[in-house]
This record gives sequence, structure tokens and C-alpha cells, in this order.
Amino acid sequence: MEGLRALLGRPGATGPWAGSSRAGRPARVANLARLVHLAHVARRRLAAGAAAATTAATAAMAALALAWPAPAAPAERVAVAVYADDPSLRRYERAVQARLEEILADSGFEPLDEAKAKALRDNWVELANPGHLITAEEIVAQAGRYDVKRIFRAGFTAGQTQPLGLYHSATAQVQLRVIDGQARVKASASVPMGTRGFAGSDATTADAALVNALQRAVDSVAEAASLKVLAPASARSLALVLEPIAQPPAGAEAVPWPAAASPPAGWEKSARLLEERWRNESVRCTTTSPDGGMGVVGTLAQHIDRFGGGVGTPSRNYGGYAHVVDLKEPRELVRLALHEVGPRASGESGTSAVIACGFLGAWRHLVVASGNRIACIDVERGRETCSLPLPGAPEKAALQLWQAGGERFVELRPEKGASSFFRVVVGR
Repeated sequence: MEGLRALLGRPGATGPWAGSSRAGRPARVANLARLVHLAHVARRRLAAGAAAATTAATAAMAALALAWPAPAAPAERVAVAVYADDPSLRRYERAVQARLEEILADSGFEPLDEAKAKALRDNWVELANPGHLITAEEIVAQAGRYDVKRIFRAGFTAGQTQPLGLYHSATAQVQLRVIDGQARVKASASVPMGTRGFAGSDATTADAALVNALQRAVDSVAEAASLKVLAPASARSLALVLEPIAQPPAGAEAVPWPAAASPPAGWEKSARLLEERWRNESVRCTTTSPDGGMGVVGTLAQHIDRFGGGVGTPSRNYGGYAHVVDLKEPRELVRLALHEVGPRASGESGTSAVIACGFLGAWRHLVVASGNRIACIDVERGRETCSLPLPGAPEKAALQLWQAGGERFVELRPEKGASSFFRVVVGR
């Protein structure tokens, strides 16, 4: 403020610009012009800064607009109609519909609500017939009021068995027809269930097994129809294990070991056995599954090392394998090892060969025995579910099944010596 007074020559000003009003007038005018110039410079700089800030803000807003997702298009409204091929399975229609609607929602569709879907299904009687030829006019007449773009018509069948009376095993099949507004149809079907790679669903109750099988079949047909299955249903499974007992309870009855009624002739030749001079296998037992789908060839494997025992003295190592064969093709599916070829483990004195084998009620559960141990194998997963030592080091043996009430028992009957007995138990 003091400098400004000096520049203007106001009374009371001090400093280098102070002086008489008449003598200091030229200097004051020059200083005032300089001050005006500085003010103009400051204003231009402020204006330039504001313009730069405006440009930066505009660029930031433009970038934000590009990065911000565009408003999502409205989901396509669709209708779902589910029909059981067998009237006894109608109580499972809701489970199939719920699973299919969940997948459609994950795939970006908007299924009709339950009330409207039921009304559409009840009024459109011809939709229940899978062979009915649907026209565009019919779609408008029946579904036009709901403004749906596509109709997902699913039909299903399912069944369950109770192997050995111990648990329930279910399979399911779903057929899906997708019909658009022009009556164009795309059909898909789920992968056949009940084979290795897509086994049935096992549970302690029939309902649990059937619902899980149907959910997995819906997932399969949805993938075939190019829908998004974000969380596929896992197959329910149970393990069968053996518990050693002294002998079956009084009153137990011997029953035939379950096997295929008429397996294809010569199916055993489909097993890929080693047939080299120094590495070979010989057959020791065979069996087939009750459903006629699979067979097993148990072998003794022999590897000879011509120089392993010293100069001129060969060494021999043995093993035991179960070759699982698909009887319908036929071809070998997998080789399961009971004893890998090599030196015997500590405490083993019997043969490593698979001397006895049999399926426990279904192709998934296999019992195999060597001269050292008896084991249960989950064929689907290729892993053992139990392993128990055997006394007596038997060279040859056979399996016998016993039943008493709702329980099942396995007897390993050696050619020589006493039998070993086991209770069959459903594990977890």
C-alpha cells in the first residue's frame, strides 16, 4: 500500500518515489504505466492458465467418458418349459427348470418369472409334445403376450439303481430345443451318462442321486448349446471299502458274484498286455461288470534284466495289473496297478499277480487281490479306496459274495488254506 501511494504521489508517501507533486509527476506517470502493463501481463497469464486448466479438465472428462462402460443393453427375455419323459419323474421338473434358468441368467438372458412361465406352459399344451412342429404364428399366439424372444424347451429322462442294495446310483439325459421368434429350432443333447469319464451320481438316497444326475445333465446340454456354465455341478460319489471280519453272521447266504450275462466273445484280447521277450504279462483272472459295460483282465507282469544279477545271471522283477476294458467297443480304458513291477516291499511274501478280481455291483467299484493284499478300486477315478493285507500268501484264489439282510460280505477263497472274510461298507 505504501508503494502504491508513492507511485501516485499521494500525501504521506515515503520512499524513493516520494517528492513534491510537480517535480515527481513524470516519474509517477511512468511508474503508473509500468503498473498497468504488469496488471495486463498478470491478467493474460491468468487467462492462459484458466484456458489450460479448462483444456485439461475437458480432456479428463473425455477420457472418463471413454473409460466408463456404456449402458448395458436390456437382457433378452426368454421362456423355459421343462417336461419329464416319464410321468413318475414329474416331481423333478422344478429342479431341472431352476438349474436351466440359473444358467440362462448367467448367460445374459432374462427368464420369465415362475408364475408367467407356468401359465405359458399350461396354456401351450402342444409344447409338451417333442415332435410337434411349431410355427411362427403359434409362437405369436401363445408367447406374444410375454414378449419373449426365445423358448427353451427341455425334456429329460432319468433312472436309478441300487447296487448290492448298499447305495443309489442315478443317470440322466436331457434334450434341449431352442426356438426363436421365426420358429427356427436348434437341438442339443447331454452327454450319455454312466460311462467312465461321465459316471452316474451316487448317494445314500434315490432323490439325492437323481437330482445331482439331472443337474449334471443340464450342465452338459447347456455347454452343448453354447451357454455359460459358471459353476458346474460336481458328481456325487461314494466309496466302497472292506472291513475284515472273522466270518459272516449266522444265516448269511452265498450269492453268485454279479457279472455280465453274455459278454462279447474274445473281449479279453482287447487288453493291451506286454508281449515282449523280456517284458511280458500272463493272464491270472478275468471278470465283467453286471451291466455288461466293462471287463477286467488281471495279470502277472514279469520284467527280466539279463545282466541285473551279475555276469551271465539275469534278474527278475514282478508286478500285478488290472486292465479295464470297455466291452461295448471293445478297447482298453486304463491299466490299474496293484503291484508295480519291482522288488517286493517289506513284509510281502506272496505273488504280486492279480489272482482274483470282481466288480462290486457296478462297474465303478472293483475288488482285486494278490498274494499279499486285497484292495478296492474306484475305476472312475483310478484310485484305491481301501487296502488290507492278506495272510497265507495264496497263489490262486476266487471271490465269493455273501448276503445277510441288508449287508454284503466278500470272501477270498484261496486254493489252499483258510478263507478271509470282509464286510462291504459304504465310505465317504
